[in-house]
Amino acid sequence: MDAGWAVPLHDKVESVNEAISNLAESGSWVLLYSVQRDPEYRALLDQLMTEILADTGCSRDEVTWEDAYIFLASPEAVTPYHIDHEATFLFQIHGNRTANIWDANDRSVLPDQEIEKYYVGDLNAAKYTIEKQSKATVYALTQGTGVHHPSKAPHAFKNGDIYSIALGIHFCVRDCDRQASVYQMNYLLRRCGLKPTSPGRSQWRDNLKTSIIGMFADKKPKTKHDMLRSGFKRLTTPLRFVLK
Repeated sequence: MDAGWAVPLHDKVESVNEAISNLAESGSWVLLYSVQRDPEYRALLDQLMTEILADTGCSRDEVTWEDAYIFLASPEAVTPYHIDHEATFLFQIHGNRTANIWDANDRSVLPDQEIEKYYVGDLNAAKYTIEKQSKATVYALTQGTGVHHPSKAPHAFKNGDIYSIALGIHFCVRDCDRQASVYQMNYLLRRCGLKPTSPGRSQWRDNLKTSIIGMFADKKPKTKHDMLRSGFKRLTTPLRFVLK
């Protein structure tokens, strides 16, 4: 689960077209982001988001970013243990996969320090250990099924013996964005030798931390990365020498 993005290798693949056309044997994976740039996928994303938000009770006004992607991978391919800021609904279109999903709120699985490191830029901060496996919820995904992993929920996948095609819908919400700012400030406080309060335990502390990051953040971010990390990056640029 922690071996990195892996797939059994066969002959060398020289192009994306070759990888896709021979997906059953090419030992490849291909990730197509932002497929909603195509009008048909835009309509599909809008339809699915409407249904998702209705089922979850989340308001469209709370959504700060959304995207649709298609993931294609050869048999036995592994998606390693990791976390994402965005919530994801994954729909299996072809093939079979095993999904392992962990509870994002279980600090014995996902300590605050790992989340803090993730939000300051270490996308591999969440670490898998064999002791965590017993706490995973395991789903057998087949064609026509799907799975949801919430924001920050650790997850890992392994393809079965035929190639896999999946459609993912992922999105960010304002509350999780604010929580990300709290984790970023907590990272800085921890680097200064303090023991910061975890998000959700003190509203005034959370509001203060969010406000500090917000003062430096892009007011009209163009990407998810800018939305999440522009404030922290600008705040810490003059502090990097001191922190080192």
